[in-house]
Amino acid sequence: MKDKNKVIKRIVNALNANDYDSARKIIENDLKRLGCSDEYYFYLALITENLEKKRELYTKAIEVNPDFLDAYINRGLVNNELQDYDKSLEDYNRAIELDSRCALAYNNRGYTKYKMKDYKGALDDYNRAILLNPKFQMALDNKAQIFQEVCIKDDEDFVEKYYLSLGIADVNSGAFPDAIRNLDEAIRFNPKSDIAYFYKGIACHSIGKDEEAYKNYTKAIELNKKMTDAYFNRGQLIFNTNPKLALDDFVSAVALDPKFIDAYYSIAAIQKNSGQYEDAIKNLDKIIELEPHAVNAKALKKLILTKYLKN
Repeated sequence: MKDKNKVIKRIVNALNANDYDSARKIIENDLKRLGCSDEYYFYLALITENLEKKRELYTKAIEVNPDFLDAYINRGLVNNELQDYDKSLEDYNRAIELDSRCALAYNNRGYTKYKMKDYKGALDDYNRAILLNPKFQMALDNKAQIFQEVCIKDDEDFVEKYYLSLGIADVNSGAFPDAIRNLDEAIRFNPKSDIAYFYKGIACHSIGKDEEAYKNYTKAIELNKKMTDAYFNRGQLIFNTNPKLALDDFVSAVALDPKFIDAYYSIAAIQKNSGQYEDAIKNLDKIIELEPHAVNAKALKKLILTKYLKN
């Protein structure tokens, strides 16, 4: 496996340097010697100029490995260039079956539909690609091209989801000010988006805007009484400043999810701090029952037993 990865890395480096002669030698000698037939045909196709031959090689790769995602995507591109659009759609449909979160497959299928003048279908696929990867420039450009060439209306539902996806991606990458701006846009298109308020709460919480975070977690809960994580996050936010209200939030969280270990631990910690040692032990025992190797729960239980309940 290591040998194969090293060989493929050398091929990719040669291709990136436009050194197709070196790439061919590595493919024909080293990769072929390793017996990796599917990759052998795949990389041979990459350096082949004739479209019919290229398609034939991708087909051979797929025959060897029927789950070869990249081979379907690349053969779809070749079929597009050959104007065999039905075959191209088949390739992208199969790619999406193999990986339903492959933004590239949706984008490319959208382009095929665009070539077939199925503009609504193309827009739907571009939108799906953008939702999966909000910063996918090729899909964004393809979508812009449709709007330039065809009078077609984008729906507000997509716009909301687009900004929501951007906002969530920004939260996950730590770009919290950008997240807040994008989530505000999502909320503008859908003021009842509980998930947008929830993630805005996380973003505000992360940059010390605790009052704003509290308001957004609360709004998320108002819109969705069963949003377990919003109760937990709001409880964490006010753990030190208002432990009584925080306790209510943690209790709500475990009522919705009886296996929410972090919420049980927070309940036990508040109970320990307020002198409710027996109740704290009960909640720690619940954690240990759910997760026998829960180190923190065992440590807190031992502390309570030895320091507060030793008599």
